[in-house]
Amino acid sequence: MARSGLFWRMFLGIFAVSLGSVVTVGIVARTAFTSAFGTYIEMGPGMHGRGMMGPGRTAFLGAAEQTFLASVDRGVLLGGLVAAVVAALAAFLIARTLTAPLRDLEEGVSVLAAGDLGHRVAVSGPSEVAVLGESFNAMADALQHAEDLRRRMVADVAHELRNPLTAARAQAEGMAEGVLPLEVSRVESVVDDLVHLSRLADDLQELALAEAGCLSYEMRPVDLAALVRHEAERAGPHAQPGVEVRSETPAGPVIVNGDERRLAQVVRNLFSNALRHTSTGSVVASVTPLPDGHIAEARLTDTGSGIAATDLPHVFERFYRADTARAVDTGGAGLGLAIARHIIEDHDGTVFAESAPEGGASVGFRLPLATSPEGGSDS
Repeated sequence: MARSGLFWRMFLGIFAVSLGSVVTVGIVARTAFTSAFGTYIEMGPGMHGRGMMGPGRTAFLGAAEQTFLASVDRGVLLGGLVAAVVAALAAFLIARTLTAPLRDLEEGVSVLAAGDLGHRVAVSGPSEVAVLGESFNAMADALQHAEDLRRRMVADVAHELRNPLTAARAQAEGMAEGVLPLEVSRVESVVDDLVHLSRLADDLQELALAEAGCLSYEMRPVDLAALVRHEAERAGPHAQPGVEVRSETPAGPVIVNGDERRLAQVVRNLFSNALRHTSTGSVVASVTPLPDGHIAEARLTDTGSGIAATDLPHVFERFYRADTARAVDTGGAGLGLAIARHIIEDHDGTVFAESAPEGGASVGFRLPLATSPEGGSDS
């Protein structure tokens, strides 16, 4: 209904303007021609002083002159009719050309609403309508990407839940039926599986709070260098045999305004992700004030399996895992880096992920330095 209304409004508007212009030109031309023709007759030989001026002067014209004026009237009328047809045809074509992209967009919205997220519209029409088409396609791309992430999320969360649940159930049923002996080690294994499930539930809840902007922060000056050194010491025992974990930080403090607990959580997530994919070599954490003097950079560089160039823009997205087959073995539901990104952005910072030149990956974040080591402004 809206589409037909727009088409006919455009059609009638263009047609009315065109027809009005033609009628106006015809009336003006007919009036001017009649006046000029009357003046010509009056000024002709033997017609001077015969009183032909005025509205009734055509009564003094001969049959030939009146026939000529009637022919002119018919010509003007016929020309007006032809112009009206041309105006109607032009109005129809213009209205259809302008509304066709809008009809495509309307159809595209219906198709998209029906679940076909791969549908795209042709970008055509005037620049404003073309921009609308481009925006529709960009929206469709975003929806399709979100749907892909959702499907991956369902698969990943199902996998993360299935393994510990299956293991805990098997051992609990075995001990309950007497098939397996009730030993402390088996009970501890069940507890480990339950702890894994609890952590996954906590991560899901925390991600939901982060995306809703509901995480709470206690902002105060934090020494980022000391924090990274402390987390590097904590991460060392969790590294695989032969993997060196060390920190490279300035001797003096590097003060940023932030929530120390949340920033430690970010660094811990970065260490966990790096150690998970590093079987040999090292994981090095560094803190560096950037040359502009206003930004501090924390970076973790590992010698692990690295990140493909196509995956780099997506590593901080929720539930995104670059290599799902590898992730099945190494663990992780793809939540830690997404939570870290939200925390850093809430601190007015940015996250980054790069391929390390010597192999492996380099992941970290940048935060504004505090205005002074003693205090700084809370955000």
